[in-house]
Amino acid sequence: MPNTAILMKKKIPYLVLLIAVFTSLMGCGEKEETREATPVNVKILEVGKNDGNSQQSRKISYSGTIKASKTVKLSFQVSGTVKQIPVEMGGFVKKGDLVAAIDATTYQNQYEAKQAQANLAKENFERINEVYQKGSIAEIRMIEARSNYEQAQSSANAAYQNVKHTKLFAPIDGYVGDKMMEAGDVANPGQPVVELLDIHTVKAIVPVPDDEINTYKTGGKALVKIDVLQKEEFNGRISEISVQSNRENPIYTLKISIDNPQQKIKPGMSCKVFLPNNTKENSNISAFAVPVESVSVTEEGRNFVYVVDTTENKAKKRFVETGKLYNNEIAITSGLDLGDKLIVSGYHKLTHNTSVKIVQ
Repeated sequence: MPNTAILMKKKIPYLVLLIAVFTSLMGCGEKEETREATPVNVKILEVGKNDGNSQQSRKISYSGTIKASKTVKLSFQVSGTVKQIPVEMGGFVKKGDLVAAIDATTYQNQYEAKQAQANLAKENFERINEVYQKGSIAEIRMIEARSNYEQAQSSANAAYQNVKHTKLFAPIDGYVGDKMMEAGDVANPGQPVVELLDIHTVKAIVPVPDDEINTYKTGGKALVKIDVLQKEEFNGRISEISVQSNRENPIYTLKISIDNPQQKIKPGMSCKVFLPNNTKENSNISAFAVPVESVSVTEEGRNFVYVVDTTENKAKKRFVETGKLYNNEIAITSGLDLGDKLIVSGYHKLTHNTSVKIVQ
């Protein structure tokens, strides 16, 4: 019995230790379970819902920039001190309105002097011609007088053109995009003074890779979304297609014309243009353009994304195949379906079946 008591006393500390370890492990398990149950906040992009119709699933998006349909930079043909620029940046002008003027005093004086000389030459020619008609002088004298008059009048006409060139008039209806000078500045011939923009129609300028440029034709339809206008949608059409690439890389340019009757779209705004995906490799499949950062790669080199399973509110890993890269977006050619809720923010905290909460 004494030996048994001694053995029991020795075993008690080990039992206490085992119970403590077991309790600790249970606690860790409970904490881990609690941590996993806390949903991760994520933001999503509903695949194929970018343009509000099912055709988006067969379109590719390109990033572009808005420009005015017509830009005119006005400059004087003669030099002088700017006297007035009676327009303000952003103001609207009509064709024929005065937009700038330089001091015309010097040119006016030159014209008046030359016109006076021309008048004298005319009087001299008329007098000599009258005498010639009477047969009193040789024909050569009349011809010389007529030539002097014509040269003097031509010089006066040129001086008058300089007077006219001291004023700039709007050649189109449009908005003042920029004022490069103010009253008191010295203007030189050809130096821009005022920029006018016609924005009743605008153009989206879009870079397109060389292996896709031949899939588009002028007149083709396009859908344009302006980022700063709450992604408002505008219908457009392909108006121009470049035939020469950028010198630095094989990128061509499409120009998409967009009606802008309310002038809401301003030059310089960024936009996204959605065009039919007509490339051969994608002719029989749907493609979706998604943010490139939402696509991850496994150690084996497989591309995957996370989508939200709304029935369980959990993230699901989805293996995908990718296509062309378009600026900050990449085409997904398989693995995603129309309406999938692609996770585009918070994905770095996820694994398969992680609980998630969709936030705006």
